[in-house]
Amino acid sequence: MIRYRTTRSVICQFVMCLFLFLTKCKNPDENPQDLSGYYLPVTSFPEQGMMYIYGNVADTSADNEVWQHTLTSKNHITSINYDNRQQVVQKQYEQIVHNGVIIDSLILFFANASGATEKVPVKVLSASRFPFDAVDSTKVWLTKLEWWQPGDSLHVVLERRRRFMGHTVWADEGKSIPAIRFRTEDKFETEEVGWTNSEWTGEEIYAKGIGLVHYSRNISKQMHLEFDLESRKPVKEK
Repeated sequence: MIRYRTTRSVICQFVMCLFLFLTKCKNPDENPQDLSGYYLPVTSFPEQGMMYIYGNVADTSADNEVWQHTLTSKNHITSINYDNRQQVVQKQYEQIVHNGVIIDSLILFFANASGATEKVPVKVLSASRFPFDAVDSTKVWLTKLEWWQPGDSLHVVLERRRRFMGHTVWADEGKSIPAIRFRTEDKFETEEVGWTNSEWTGEEIYAKGIGLVHYSRNISKQMHLEFDLESRKPVKEK
């Protein structure tokens, strides 16, 4: 598990953790502005949930991003992110409401100096996760989170603003699937002695009936993250 001893390592982890926004299935033909059909069809998932595996486009030798999504009760979803050792990195708890998805709670998992795992609850300052009724890029949807890392007590604030950029298509096994695009604008602040901050932009693409299929983060000239969905599979019963 990543120890988050530097600002760079913190950035690498958390630009990849705020992008999976899950909804129940609706018929998008009922409303031309209803975007809920572009997210994971969680109501059709098996009871144990589904695994979504994302490959690093910019560095094919890097570890995959692995997420498990489960519909735990009506309109409530649990998403678990695993590292390359199958250890839990974070758990997200989300609620589907009439116009989108909001964050109920988020827990981060850190390995301390002795190797034991510590749970860190995240304070949700702005709960907006994903809109169902986006029309154009003039409106912004904000996710804002705050936490203190164990060990060094680093104070972290992460903001992500989303803008709807319209419709596109996604190629999957020779098929063209309707998709939508969002521009992301991130601000990452840390406080130890004084405040430091970094800002970057990115993109997210969601395919109809699948969910998130692509995302990128342009953190700096030296750091570009880009992931594509490689596979989906049911979670095996233990």
